[in-house]
Amino acid sequence: MGASKEQGRLDDFKRATASTLRALSGEAEVQVAFQPGPAGLAGKRARLPLPARSLPAPEMVKLRGAADSLALRLRHHDDALHAARAPAPREAKAVYDALEQARVETVGGRRMAGVSANLRARLAEQCEAEGYDRMTRKDQLPIAAALSLLARERMSGEEAPEPARRVLELWRGSLGEDAEAAMRELARTQDDQSGFARAARRLLAALDLAEAEAEAEPDQASEEGEEGGEQSGQQDGGAEDGEGQSESESESLLGAKPERFEGDAAEQEGSDTAEQEADVQGEDRPSGPQTRRERPDTDREGAYRAYTRAFDEEVAAEELCDPDELGRLRQQLDLQLQHLQGVVAKLANRLQRRLMAQQTRAWDFDLDEGILDAGRLARVVVNPMHSLSYKRERETEFRDTVVTLLIDNSGSMRGRPITVAAMCGDILARTLERCGVKVEILGFTTRAWKGGHSRDKWVQDGKPRNPGRLNDLRHIIYKSADAPWRRARKNLGLMLREGLLKENIDGEALLFAYRRLIVRPERRRILMVISDGAPVDDSTLSVNPGNYLEKHLREVIHLIEERDLVELTAIGIGHDVTRYYRRAVTVVDAEELGGTMMRKLTELFDEDAAAWARAAAERAPLVA
Repeated sequence: MGASKEQGRLDDFKRATASTLRALSGEAEVQVAFQPGPAGLAGKRARLPLPARSLPAPEMVKLRGAADSLALRLRHHDDALHAARAPAPREAKAVYDALEQARVETVGGRRMAGVSANLRARLAEQCEAEGYDRMTRKDQLPIAAALSLLARERMSGEEAPEPARRVLELWRGSLGEDAEAAMRELARTQDDQSGFARAARRLLAALDLAEAEAEAEPDQASEEGEEGGEQSGQQDGGAEDGEGQSESESESLLGAKPERFEGDAAEQEGSDTAEQEADVQGEDRPSGPQTRRERPDTDREGAYRAYTRAFDEEVAAEELCDPDELGRLRQQLDLQLQHLQGVVAKLANRLQRRLMAQQTRAWDFDLDEGILDAGRLARVVVNPMHSLSYKRERETEFRDTVVTLLIDNSGSMRGRPITVAAMCGDILARTLERCGVKVEILGFTTRAWKGGHSRDKWVQDGKPRNPGRLNDLRHIIYKSADAPWRRARKNLGLMLREGLLKENIDGEALLFAYRRLIVRPERRRILMVISDGAPVDDSTLSVNPGNYLEKHLREVIHLIEERDLVELTAIGIGHDVTRYYRRAVTVVDAEELGGTMMRKLTELFDEDAAAWARAAAERAPLVA
């Protein structure tokens, strides 16, 4: 009876903690799991330590603090913005991450006394567990811990926990003037993650932990671009203000600025505009702004921009259609694909066998220690002079992988192509999910034909010259990477909805998919694009050069492939995409799409397996 009461109390505590975490984070869909080990966060999956059944008071406080910390990170932290400025060196990145966590907890606990108390108690417990109270030398305290504790004091105005105060005194006054100035800036910008990240990078540079960041920031570049637009005769400053923040977000992800080349002046004004818009390189490039102005890029005359982003949308598929209609569309999709499903399913099963084979357990035999090898006991029975044989399981080399499928939802895909693409995405998601590979399915189109609200605004503003992209984007999330296939299955039927498919602006769609993919926790990221033609939007191309959208697409592809954080591949349906993408294939008929998708993914995973095999061979000792 007592054990039953304890279990009931434990279950109540878990439910209350999980509910509080969701409420504090503002994310009702967060999945909370209680497992052995430290607390952690991956996307919208929160992991908390498994509490003891007796629920001792210190452990409850510690667990509440961990839950509050994860909740505040979900609420006040932007992964994409954080990753955009993250330094490469390991020690510098540890400091950078610790400072951001200190900011999140300080900002989040400022107006909630209970949360603040939980976080202080957890921090004090951590300091005591790490033995900070027994440290007598400055170098015994890791620099990431020291700087985050000092930053917490500056931001919150509260003293560090008692166990850390003595060793922290050894750090005070030893940072130097530049570092102290950066610390003061951290306190001033704690409510602005972008400004705080800039200050953190200045602190790292002052302490020689990382190289100084380029001085020109995305927000500044937006302001410069707006001034350049006004000097070129554009009258709509308000439209530019509306788009700057969204654009800088995409720019920072790539470390360069594929969207924000503002100089859209006529040819005779090109050189002046190029000088105004000289900041076209990434934030992590070594050259500073003076170097860029000495070498202006004269090719920026027709550079890509959006007139306004106020009417763009990133929307989940279920928000565009009621559940009953989604169900009918899904049934329609299933009926159309009955004869094709068997062929693609065979190819999918082949891909699944390949993936599962890479995860098969492997063993090393005839070792002197490990697990007793029962299969070789017979020889000991036959000849007692034989020694016992042991075996040990090899570490699996299969890496965590996420695959994003980006499908062109333009009007030219109407009919068989979009139907086959939807079915292939469905089978691909099911297949890879069985193998433990996350899959995200996205679509891209526009909200209207021939411009929509963006063009209306441009007309109302007096049709300023060189407006850039003049249509309202619609980026659709059919299945997020963390959503199970069974929940997203109906969403794929939306592709058959009459009136959904309109124009296609591929460059910005690639940025949308890349931005979602780059913040994923998986070690390997694959982006597969399915399209049937070059980017087309009549509204944009009617007032810009004929290659305006295509040129931007090439720039985005080049930047993604050059950065090499995502493996980019493309399949063109009746359209040669090999002239855009380094890794691409073209199919003549939509019926070939399923087989081609499976083959391309099989090739990618085979390349991965071969690379691991080569690495293992290089690590293996030479046998005489």
